[in-house]
Amino acid sequence: MRKLLPTIILFLVTLLAFAAAGLLFVEGSLARLTGWYHFRPGMSLFPRENLNELNHVSWIRIADLHDSITCDRAEDGSWWIVSPFRDRMSAQAVQAILSFTANARLVDSLPLNNTTRASLREFGVETSPHAITLKIRTGKDDMSTVARFTLGSASPWFAESEDGENLLPTTYLRTDFYGRDKRIHVVSGNILPLFKNGLQGLREPCPLPIDPDSLLSLQIRHVSSPSAAKNDSPPLIISRDSPQSPWTIHSPALCETDQDAIDSLISDLTKLKAIRIEEASSVQLPDKPDIELTLSTEDGQKRRLSLYPPFASPSDGQMICYATVSDRPVVFTLPVEPRMRRSGGYANIVNAMLSLPILPEDTQSRIRSAMNTVYLKDVPMELDSLRSRHFSNLSAKDIDKLVLRSRYAPYPLMLRRIPGDSESQVDDVWMFSAEGRKFTEADEEAANTLLNSLSSVPVSSFVYDIAPREDAAEVIRRYGLHAPDYMLIVQPRECAARAVLFGEDMPLVRDRAPRIFVMKRFRDAEGSCWIGMEQNGLSIYRLSPKMMKLFSLSSLHWKKKNLVQFPISSLRSLTLSYQAAPLELHYDYIGEEWTGKLGEEDVSPRINPHRTNYYVRHLQNIRVKQWLSPDDEEALSALAKPVFSVKLELELVDYSDVEEIVLDHSQDLPQDTSSLKNEEEVRRMLTEKDQTDEAFRYIALGERKTQKRTVTIEIAPAPLDSDKPFFYGRIREDGSLFILSFDDAQGLDGQLLDR
Repeated sequence: MRKLLPTIILFLVTLLAFAAAGLLFVEGSLARLTGWYHFRPGMSLFPRENLNELNHVSWIRIADLHDSITCDRAEDGSWWIVSPFRDRMSAQAVQAILSFTANARLVDSLPLNNTTRASLREFGVETSPHAITLKIRTGKDDMSTVARFTLGSASPWFAESEDGENLLPTTYLRTDFYGRDKRIHVVSGNILPLFKNGLQGLREPCPLPIDPDSLLSLQIRHVSSPSAAKNDSPPLIISRDSPQSPWTIHSPALCETDQDAIDSLISDLTKLKAIRIEEASSVQLPDKPDIELTLSTEDGQKRRLSLYPPFASPSDGQMICYATVSDRPVVFTLPVEPRMRRSGGYANIVNAMLSLPILPEDTQSRIRSAMNTVYLKDVPMELDSLRSRHFSNLSAKDIDKLVLRSRYAPYPLMLRRIPGDSESQVDDVWMFSAEGRKFTEADEEAANTLLNSLSSVPVSSFVYDIAPREDAAEVIRRYGLHAPDYMLIVQPRECAARAVLFGEDMPLVRDRAPRIFVMKRFRDAEGSCWIGMEQNGLSIYRLSPKMMKLFSLSSLHWKKKNLVQFPISSLRSLTLSYQAAPLELHYDYIGEEWTGKLGEEDVSPRINPHRTNYYVRHLQNIRVKQWLSPDDEEALSALAKPVFSVKLELELVDYSDVEEIVLDHSQDLPQDTSSLKNEEEVRRMLTEKDQTDEAFRYIALGERKTQKRTVTIEIAPAPLDSDKPFFYGRIREDGSLFILSFDDAQGLDGQLLDR
C-alpha cells in the first residue's frame, strides 16, 4: 500500500494539471504560456468577461511611431489626457475606441509564415501602427489590462454584420494580449479615421463642447476696443429665464433680440473646432484678448472663452487666432477665415469671384456651417447683429384696431377687424375710414401688408438706445419725437375668455393696453430720414422707406382693389363696345341662358356660353393695380378717347333694412318656439347669431326690394414711353380712375361669339 501511495498522488497531480491546462486553454489564458491562441472566424477578439468590463475602463494608452498619450477617466465620467500634457479627451474618440474593442469580430487570420518584416510593413502594423491598451482599476494603485492590440492599415475586405443586412469595413490588427502570437488578423470595424491628424485628433477639438439648450446667459466683452480701454463700455449681456424662454438683451441696452441670430451665435460657438491644440506653456500669447465670452449653463457652471487678435499663418497665409478656455489648460488655434491661395492665376480668379455679389454673406455663412466649418469672421458677436431689426413684435393675428394720425392731415386713418367664424368658414374682414368718410370694407392685401410689416420689415439702422438711468424725456426732445409727424395706435385683441361678473362683461385675463408708436422726419449727418420708436420704449430706429410707404392716409390706398363686385345672379346685361358695332348680351340667371345682338343682328345662336361665363368670372376677379385721384391729368388725357368699354346692367337686392323687417315680423314667428317671444329677444339673437338665423333670413328675404345699377368700365392704353405697358381705366358713373395690368386689360377684349 505504501508503494502505491506515491503512484496515486502522482496520478492525482497529473490529472489536476491536465484539468488546469484544459481550463486555461478553453478560457484562452493558456496562450499566455504557449504563445498561440485558437482564433475562429466570427468570434470576439477578446474574452466575454473582459468585454463586460469595458464600461469600467478608466485608463487608456495610445501610441504610434512618434508619440504616445495616456488618458484617465475622472470621477465625473469625463476623460482627460494626462500626458504628454493635460487636456480634455474627445468623448467621441473614447466611445469609438470602446465600441471597436467590444464589437471587433475575427474575419480571418494570416498564416504564421506571412508575418515577415515585409508583410508587417505591407499591412501597416509596423509602418503606421497604433498600439492601444485598455485597463480598469482593481485597487487604489493597481490596474488590470482588459484589452491590448495594435492597429495596422485598413483591409480591402468587408465583413457581414451580425444581422447579415449590412457590410462592415475591416482592419488589419495584431494583439499580444494572448501571449507571443505574432499573427496578423483581419477584424471587423475601422477607427483609423480617428488618427488622420495623428494623436491630436484624440483631443476635444471644440473649445465649448456644451449643449446649446442648457445655456441661460451669454456675456460678450470686446476687451481691445477703445471704449473698453476707458472702462466705459458695458459688455453685451444676453440671457433667458429658462431653456424654453426667449432670449433678451439686457446690456448695453434693454432691447428685443433676433432669436434666430442668437441661436446661430450659440450654434457657431459650440461648433468651433481647433486647427491645432498646444500646451499653454509652449505658446506666447498676446497681453490681452480681443474678445471674452462667458457662458453660463442651467447647472450653474461658467466657461470663459478668450479670443486673441488674429494673424496670418506663416505656412499658408490663412487668418487664424489663438484662444483659451477657463476649464482647459491649453491654447487653441482657431480659423478666422477660409484658407485660399494668395498668389498666381488661381488667386486672381478667387478674388474676382469674391468681389461679385454672387451670394450674400449670411448665405455663405450658412453654407460653411452646413459643411461643419465655422469661421470666427462669420460668428455674430456685435449688438447690432443680435438685436431684433423689427420695428415691433406685434403679430398681425393679434391686432384688433389701428389708428394712424398725422400732424399734416385733419382726419386719421382707422382700421378695425370684423371677426369671422372659423366654424362657418367666414374670414375676418377689415373695415377702414379715411379722409373723414364712413367705414367701408378695406382691401385685404393692403391691410395685411401693413399689419405684417410692423413685425417683418426690418429697420434700416439703430439711432440711439436710452440707458437705464438716462433722462428719456430729454432724448425724445432732442430727436423731436415729442412732436411726431405720425402717431400709430395699435389695439391688441381683447381677451377671448370672458364672463359676466356683477352684471358686467369682464375678461378673465386682463386686456392689454394699446401700444403707441411715434415717427418723425429727421435730418442728421447722413441726410434726411424717418426715425421712430415705441412710446415708453428705450430704442430709436431709423425706419426703412419701404415701411413708411405703407403709412398712407389716402382712402384710395385702402379701397378694395376689386374692379367691380357683383353676384352673377344680379347680372342682367353685358355690353362690349370695342368694334364697329357694340355687342349687347342679356343673361337669364334662372335658365342660365344668354341672348344678344351685334348692332341690329341677332347673334344668340353664336354666343359661346363657356367663353361668356369665363369672361364674367374674369370681370368679378379683376383687381386694379392702383386707384388714382379723380383729377389725375395723365389718366384723364388717355381716357379722352377710350379704346373700348364694358357696360354692366345689374339688379342688386337691397339688404339695408333686413334688421327692421325681422323686428317687424318678430310677432309673426311660430309661438311654440320658446326662444322667439318678443322684440327684445329677437334683437339679442340678431346680435348673438343664435340658432334661429335661418328663420330670420327666411323672413327677411321673403319680399326684398331691388335696385338697378349701371357700371361702365372704360379702358385706354398708357403712353408708349412707359417702362412697362399698362392701361388706364375709369368707371364712368362715379369717375373713379385706376390702373390695370396689361394682361387684365387684354382679357377684357374677349371673343364671345363663335364664327
